[in-house]
Amino acid sequence: MCKHETFEARVAVNRLEDSGRFAADITIKCTQCGVPFRFLGLPAGVDLDGAAVSTDGTEGRFAIGPPDQVANFLDGNCPVGFTVRKVNGL
Repeated sequence: MCKHETFEARVAVNRLEDSGRFAADITIKCTQCGVPFRFLGLPAGVDLDGAAVSTDGTEGRFAIGPPDQVANFLDGNCPVGFTVRKVNGL
């Protein structure tokens, strides 16, 4: 039984020509036994404004972009349906 103590992560950065967007596709596997890990809590598919996973869950697909083309979430400009707030004392 493998304890999954060491890992290998791969990132492929893609330019999506037709949309002018970028994505980072990430996979992670245990280097001891070779088992691919799954990303949890994300919908299957592609989300050009957020994150999703492949249909088997082993590839995380994350929308990315340079700072001048991406909304600053800390300014309250959040197009994906949630808000990040700083709470005093935390």
